[in-house]
Order: sequence, then C-alpha cells, then structure tokens
Amino acid sequence: MTADRTGVVHVHSNYSHDGRDSLEQLRDFALDRGIAFIALTDHAEDFSESTWQEYVQRCGALSDSAVRLIPGLEFRFAGYRGLHLLAFGLDRWIEPRTPDEFIALAGSASRCTAVAHPILADYALPPSVRNGIDAIEVWNATYNTRYLPDPRALRLLHDIRLVRPRVVGLAGLDQHDRRNDRQTRVVLRDQAIDPVESLREGRFVNVGRTMRFDSGNGMGGIRLALLSAVRWAFDRVERAQDSVARALRSRRGAD
Repeated sequence: MTADRTGVVHVHSNYSHDGRDSLEQLRDFALDRGIAFIALTDHAEDFSESTWQEYVQRCGALSDSAVRLIPGLEFRFAGYRGLHLLAFGLDRWIEPRTPDEFIALAGSASRCTAVAHPILADYALPPSVRNGIDAIEVWNATYNTRYLPDPRALRLLHDIRLVRPRVVGLAGLDQHDRRNDRQTRVVLRDQAIDPVESLREGRFVNVGRTMRFDSGNGMGGIRLALLSAVRWAFDRVERAQDSVARALRSRRGAD
C-alpha cells in the first residue's frame, strides 16, 4: 500500500465515552503504521458546541504533511434503532435530531456522509437517507470482523446505486482502541489535497486482511455469491465458538 495515500475511516478518540486513545496517540498510531489520514467519527452525543470547537482546533494542530486528523462525528437518533450516520470532515457544529435533519444539515456541513454498520439497523434505511447519503459502510471491521465484508451491505449498496450510481462503499475500522487494529484501510487512487473529497467521489480502493475491492461495483455476482457462502460458514463457526465459550464460563461458575 502507498503510505501517502492510505487512510482509515470511522475511528474514535477519547472524546467519545467509549474511546481509549487521545488524538496524540492516534497520530502516533498513524505514523507507526504508515497511515496518512484518519477520518474521525466521535460520538456526537458526547460533544457540546464548545467541545467541538476545541476538538477541531486540536485536530488541526496535530495535522501536518505526514498525518491528517480529519474531524467528524457519528450521530444516532431516538426511534431509529441501530441507525448511525457518519459525517466526515465537518466544518461546523450541527445538532440533527432526526435522519432527515442529518441529511439536510450534514450535506452542506460535511464533505462526505455515510451509513455506519448497516447490520445494526437490519439494513433498513429511511427514504431520506437512501436518497441523500454519500456512502455505505460495507465492511465494518468490528461488527463484520476483520476478515470479511458484509454481503448484505454490499447488496444494499448495489440496490442504492441502481438509482444513485455515485454512492460508494467504504471499509471502516470502527476503532475505539489503537491496540486492536483490525487492519481495514482505504487507499486513495490519487494524491489528494482533500482525502474526504476523494472518498466521496469514489477515488479509492478498500483493502483488508483477506481481500481488496473498489468503491463501487467492486464485486460481480459470482464473487458476491461466493462471499455470501463463506460469510455464512464463517458466522456459523463463530456462533459455535461463542456457544462453547459461554458453556465453559457457565460451568466454571457452577464449579
């Protein structure tokens, strides 16, 4: 991978209640791994407008030609279970209360918007999101594991692209602790002045431990069918392992 074009998206700092890493530690993480930019997505509910301003200033102060920390937020909404929307490269504070408001506000305040881990929302998106979002996270390294992307998220992307062909598919880390690097990356196809613009325009390739694919229709029908079969088998093995682990914990508790 080309270091000056390699980035990670959907990363949390300790500005999020469940993030462990300071912005300084995330900069070091990037330098250690040859990462040129980090698209941050800290939890919006953990911010006020003043905290946001401080956060943006610190991201700017820690950014240079080696590493860029790009401020962004992850929003969730009452009544929409599992629906989390990402705004990369926000240039001002916004407080959307609904998905419709997010699309209306983030469309002008950020340079790229995305649906995070659609598996948590059971792949059901409000019409405003389907009609206004820039990207779908088709590989969330936390919920889909570091080994394989999500076939159903890829199908969701394909369905949306039939109507809106400029929507792109992202591989995101959803990282909360730099010590657990799940190794999904986005590699830009150009020497971007603005990496977030390159993401929105689809000028990148998703790269993980087991495969790489482009931002649009990166998987044909045969490859997607094979991925679905492998994903099904992988998930069954994981569930079996989880069941065994729970049984062993229960047995130790009984002893």
